[in-house]
Amino acid sequence: MRHCRPHRSRFVIFLFVATFPLAPLGTSHPAVARGLSDTATDAKKKLTDPGPVLAVVSLAKQRIWVYGDTGLIAQSPVSTGKPGYRTPAGVFSVVQKRKFHRSNIYWNAPMPYMQRITWSGVTLHAGPVPGYPDSHGCIRLPNQFAVKLWRMTKIGVRIIVVPNDASVLPIERLELPVPKLLPVPEEADTAAGNARGAVISAGNPSAQPIKVAAASPNAGSAPARLLNPLERAKLIRDLAVADAAAKAKVARNAVAMSALKAAAAESAGAALRASESALAIARAKRSAAAKVVERTPPQLTAEAEHALATADLKVAEAEKASEDARALETAGTAAAVAAAKSASEAEQASREAAARLKAAERGTEPISIFVSKKAGRVYIRQSWVPIYEAPVAFKDPEKPVGTHFYLAVASDGSDANLGWLSASLATSTQARPRTGAKALVHGQPVAARSQSSEVSPESTASALDRFELPEEARRFIAERLWVGASFIVSDESISNETGTYTDFIVLTR
Repeated sequence: MRHCRPHRSRFVIFLFVATFPLAPLGTSHPAVARGLSDTATDAKKKLTDPGPVLAVVSLAKQRIWVYGDTGLIAQSPVSTGKPGYRTPAGVFSVVQKRKFHRSNIYWNAPMPYMQRITWSGVTLHAGPVPGYPDSHGCIRLPNQFAVKLWRMTKIGVRIIVVPNDASVLPIERLELPVPKLLPVPEEADTAAGNARGAVISAGNPSAQPIKVAAASPNAGSAPARLLNPLERAKLIRDLAVADAAAKAKVARNAVAMSALKAAAAESAGAALRASESALAIARAKRSAAAKVVERTPPQLTAEAEHALATADLKVAEAEKASEDARALETAGTAAAVAAAKSASEAEQASREAAARLKAAERGTEPISIFVSKKAGRVYIRQSWVPIYEAPVAFKDPEKPVGTHFYLAVASDGSDANLGWLSASLATSTQARPRTGAKALVHGQPVAARSQSSEVSPESTASALDRFELPEEARRFIAERLWVGASFIVSDESISNETGTYTDFIVLTR
């Protein structure tokens, strides 16, 4: 884990974790003015639970700006990576949060309110902020502000780091995917719907059971109920919760029954062994009685023969008892084997239901889409797990695209309507304003930088014209699209920083 020390750096870095239409950096968002009239309680709520946020960090100015759904809500000085320990630029997300953490790289240095953005050690955390780049690659925050930022963010929040100035703008383009309304899942019949209601009611006594009627074959019936992707994903999750609970209960009962049958079989086995021992003893006594008859004088034969007859009777009784015990042991063993098989099958069904529940829970998280020109593929992850990929063809493949980030946000303050925020990441050799954008960066117009390449990268909007997703991929996305989804288009491929417990990481320098 990186810690921080002093030195100046030439780069400018911005962090983005956005979910609402923002004004360009340095301008006053319309909602900011409205926020001035909010009560103290409302202001406190915005700081402790602001919803999705956007944080912008400038390495040149050594400051951080944080935006919420009402505009700019906080700002502070920072200290970032010094030369030789630069903070990487690209697309990241918060993958770990710890209030109390120590560096495992730099002398066990304290890193309170740590928010990790790469597993190789880049974090935001509280620490000294001398007014110039001073860290070993992390982004240091004043302690009070680190606490405030900690309360604003969640795991998975998107962070974009750029080496130069950039702006975040709302964008409406038909080329971006739109959510698709979907029918209620077939498994959500009346019984499943009632089970879902029972699960919800158990956790919330005031909740009413939700009943989903099976489709009627009557042509004159009302049209099938349609759900947006998030509603459908939540319904599937609720059904999976009920199914997993039911199958877990069946498995517990089957295991308990298997234990009872096994105990009964063991008892029958013990009874069989006891009867066989009794039969052996009876046979030994009968054999002894027969020998006595052979050696007994004729005048005493009647008494010996009576003893032999009694021994024969005991043997017959022991044989009958042994036969009955064997039958019980055979039946008990068969029942125990059957119960063990049923228990195994029930446990397997429970494990499968638990796996479906886990997948259904992941299915309620926003998806992340990455289109790589270098790889010529589209990749999709959900809750850090790869769920889809397909080839994508780019127009003019020799022409650079740049790296562009799009975030699905609630349009007009409603989750039912989807809008997009966009941000372009210039490489270390290019930082130009996006085509048609009159963006301000901290109150000043964005000036075009000198370019090291004769071919400029695409603007955020025109980058979407450079490729076309396969119809299957568009359908796959549309069925899983809601607020919080992210879309990345880049010349780059997936960084090797991308792992099992990360979202897509794209490095631009």
